Amino acid sequence: MRLTVYTDYTLRVLMYLSLRHESGALTTIEEIAGAYDISRNHLMKIVHQMGAAGLLETVRGRSGGVRLARAPEAISIGMVVRIAEGDFALVECFEEGKESCCAISPACNLTRGLRRALDAFMLELDRMTLRDAVASPSVAASLLGIDSSVGRRIIPLISSPAARGKRSAG
Repeated sequence: MRLTVYTDYTLRVLMYLSLRHESGALTTIEEIAGAYDISRNHLMKIVHQMGAAGLLETVRGRSGGVRLARAPEAISIGMVVRIAEGDFALVECFEEGKESCCAISPACNLTRGLRRALDAFMLELDRMTLRDAVASPSVAASLLGIDSSVGRRIIPLISSPAARGKRSAG
């Protein structure tokens, strides 16, 4: 089974926001897009869906942004994956109304095994929270360019001489 890119991006957005949660600061979609080098349009869809699901609080306007609506430890990864994925039909006969699509469905036990496997997968994701998903918050914040002491994204205005040297050497 493979999760969609949409779900991957959704988890990334929520992990980013979990790093900013304690500060209560709003984060812009541009900040998240820049940190992960992801399209702003993709993120707008994600923020809209997660806001509608009650996981994000969005504030419009010039000083607006987005933040988690719940504490990171109150958001399970399983919940997020269910919202983002929507469809867990591993095989055609999982789909509503398609149970009889296979000639051996009355004698097939594979569907039952796949359902148990999917249930075990989701149970494991249900046990993990958004807080658990970030093993080292200070390292993650540093990698994403977030100054965790004030909850702001660090955007260098002028690159250092060392950074310029690395770019020209590459």
